[in-house]
Amino acid sequence: MRTALRAHENPALDAALRAGEALGIPVFVYQGLSERYPHASDRHHTFILEGARDAQRQLRERGIGTAFHLERPHHRGAHLVNLGERAALVITEDLPVPPLMGWTRRLSERITTPVWVVDTACILPMMLVREPVDRAFIFRKKYDRQRFERVRRGWLDYGGAHHDFIPSDLPFDPIDFNHHSIPELVASCSIDHSVKSVPQLVGGSEAGYARWNAFRKGGLSSYAARRNSPELDGVSRLSPYLHYGMVSPFRLATEARAHGGKGAEKWLDELLIWRELAHAWCAFQADVHSIDVLPDWALQTLRAHQGDTRHATFSDDELHQARTGDRLWDACQRSLVKHGELHNNVRMTWGKQIVQWAASPEEARRLLVELNNKYALDGRDPNSYGGLYWCLGLFDRPFKPPQPILGTVRGRSTASQEHRIDIDAYEAWVDRLV
Repeated sequence: MRTALRAHENPALDAALRAGEALGIPVFVYQGLSERYPHASDRHHTFILEGARDAQRQLRERGIGTAFHLERPHHRGAHLVNLGERAALVITEDLPVPPLMGWTRRLSERITTPVWVVDTACILPMMLVREPVDRAFIFRKKYDRQRFERVRRGWLDYGGAHHDFIPSDLPFDPIDFNHHSIPELVASCSIDHSVKSVPQLVGGSEAGYARWNAFRKGGLSSYAARRNSPELDGVSRLSPYLHYGMVSPFRLATEARAHGGKGAEKWLDELLIWRELAHAWCAFQADVHSIDVLPDWALQTLRAHQGDTRHATFSDDELHQARTGDRLWDACQRSLVKHGELHNNVRMTWGKQIVQWAASPEEARRLLVELNNKYALDGRDPNSYGGLYWCLGLFDRPFKPPQPILGTVRGRSTASQEHRIDIDAYEAWVDRLV
């Protein structure tokens, strides 16, 4: 269990329960957290462990055996390989981003046990998208019938027999979250302790559904009208919970559809079209960190204008520390650093500005990914990559006439957006006490 930290409406867990019943053997849920994933920090570790705590409780309530291993000094080892080699079958989630794809592949190469991956993130499974699609209107139209049927049907948890099975000779000392302090566990890990946790953004299903229910009752109806105003807090802010699978997209889609109205319709378009388009697109990429994943037209025009004069350039430190002097951009960066999240409407402008400061499209791609993935709790997600690479032309079309630096990639300046929002209110929101 890695990116579907929930014991309900979980296709990977249900596939394991069905397979276990068919094979006549028990199911054991292994959860583990490495110190070696990109940008491992107090922030990401805390959020993940809070989610794992809820998942551990849910699994126990369902009578499903589970144990959690936290990698830290004196608690390291190839424990998953050990368990996988002893199992009849290994099942995990399918999330087509690094390092998860590489870790899954290497596990399958090191053990003789079959390894299955199951899509737990999308209503329309990525494997049913037979060819890469890079425009939202095509994706929306092509899979409309299948998507509607799956939303209408929802997800029913598998109700077969469960066995509270935990191997008697676990190769590690399991973490029981009833008896361990998450801050103390995080402090014991060899990770980046300079990126602090976000105390007002608690991980786990309980906090995720509390946020969803508050938004559904107080913000979903007005979402279409308020979603582009970052100072109004008119969005659901669920992307970190969806990234780690702490909340079920099946439940969210079903309840939003039942709510109805223009706000719910627009929110479902973001959940089912733009989010799942990014997941399906990532599934076709051999290396999502390669600049070559961009559309040919976008890469050609960006390279053709690579020599254009930049009006400003900044060091990595100046960008990380929000010291560019651009009022809106710096506020966006402070939002990432302080709160671990960035409103999507200004994230697009934040990203476009990076493209115009960077010396090359390769450098722009590197900075976009590094700044987002280091600080954002929804970083390293297919949906994040889709939004970041949109700033470089993905999921878009050429805009003529060409302009400096961007060429025919769509422009979006911080100066123009600063005049369209209440910048004083946005800065007050970003700089609120935490």
